[in-house]
Amino acid sequence: MAPSLSLLFPPQQVIAAILLLEMTAAGGLIPEAVHQTKWPEVLTLAIGAAVMVPVGTYFLSILEPNLMRRIIGALILCFVALLATGHQYFSKPHLSFTSGIGALSGFLTGLAGIGGPPIVLYQLSGDNKAVTNRANFISFFALTQFVALITYWIGGILSINALFLFARFAPVFLFGLFLGGFCFKRVNESLFRKFVLGLLVVAAILALVI
Repeated sequence: MAPSLSLLFPPQQVIAAILLLEMTAAGGLIPEAVHQTKWPEVLTLAIGAAVMVPVGTYFLSILEPNLMRRIIGALILCFVALLATGHQYFSKPHLSFTSGIGALSGFLTGLAGIGGPPIVLYQLSGDNKAVTNRANFISFFALTQFVALITYWIGGILSINALFLFARFAPVFLFGLFLGGFCFKRVNESLFRKFVLGLLVVAAILALVI
């Protein structure tokens, strides 16, 4: 959403609205995830993230919108390249490395609302079951997005315009969420992966060149 919507609206407003959309979507998933989360692992990541979210938010508040949009596009392209390889990048990392991954995710969450890719790459490189990874994702992002919400509010990024943008897109987003959940088990996994990566590449390139 970040590279696509930033073509139409100021990136700062877009990122704040996306944060609210993601928190709304995750609200109903948290109670179940709490019981399946590996909390020692998630808390180590979350502490590192919480430290760096305000740093990312500071840069978001001062960067010029066109530069911000290009940064988002470039970051998305980098992560698409990593995800497209399908490799596992991390195995049996040390505590300091886990904290560093959390810090990187926190910085990117504050800066551009795209803290997911480092955590996805990190979690999928481990030996957790899919249900545990899913719960870890939900719990981690619930914690970091709450911190980001506070820093966006303090930094003036969570503005009235951002709230209006959230309200404007929430019905369509929630419909897409429902439709995606219905279709998820009915699509070819390989084709789905290629389609999503293709969409991300197109959106990122548009954010870089327009």
